[in-house]
Amino acid sequence: MSTALDVHTWELAERGYTVLDGIRTDEEAAAALHAFGDLIPQYDGALRYQVKAAPGFEERRYSKSVNTILVHTEAPGWNPPPGYLALHCRVQATCGSGHTELADMRRFVESLSDGDRAVLYEREIEWLGHNTGGVGTEGVRRPVVERTADGEEILRFSYNLLTTGQYDPPVDASVDASELPLGSFGVHLAEQAEEFFRQEKVSVLIPEDSVLVWDNQRMVHARSAYRDAKRHLTRYWIAA
Repeated sequence: MSTALDVHTWELAERGYTVLDGIRTDEEAAAALHAFGDLIPQYDGALRYQVKAAPGFEERRYSKSVNTILVHTEAPGWNPPPGYLALHCRVQATCGSGHTELADMRRFVESLSDGDRAVLYEREIEWLGHNTGGVGTEGVRRPVVERTADGEEILRFSYNLLTTGQYDPPVDASVDASELPLGSFGVHLAEQAEEFFRQEKVSVLIPEDSVLVWDNQRMVHARSAYRDAKRHLTRYWIAA
């Protein structure tokens, strides 16, 4: 077991994500994830969140829809955001889609011009602390890249927030740039991030009874649209 853990720890450090196989139950998932840190409550206060299509979200870019979810980090309004995110696949979609997509945000930051990169470190914006249901923290005011007292960096990102002012907007949302957290620069940044993501992303169709774990303070993620509403994953947040 220690050898397997060493491999997963190395993969998290080197590429930002890893996959745990042979995880069948909630209890097995919790036990396996405890090796990476403590499970922490999510938006609704529970340790587990069911990612499954539900009525009422058909026109939103939201985890309980079947729509594409655009590039973001999880809970950027938390202080700090979850260190790791995990998705336990209970029922995989049979339509061949619903991939979890990942890319290294640090590489994106490095790819920017000096001027654009400076804005990410220097200009603070309001990261809302709640989701569609209005449950969560009060949010934080931080730059996209926050330098911590111990010299580490925490990356926060949301294509939706920068382009619509919401985390889970209607699919056809359109907002004047003057009303957005970083104005027209935020739209410019989001478009650059989306282009980088499409070129550099890793797409993972998580096998059933497997758990995908990634570094949420480093990696951005998205999800491709799918059709099979039976798809069911359980999400966990893990403290840094």
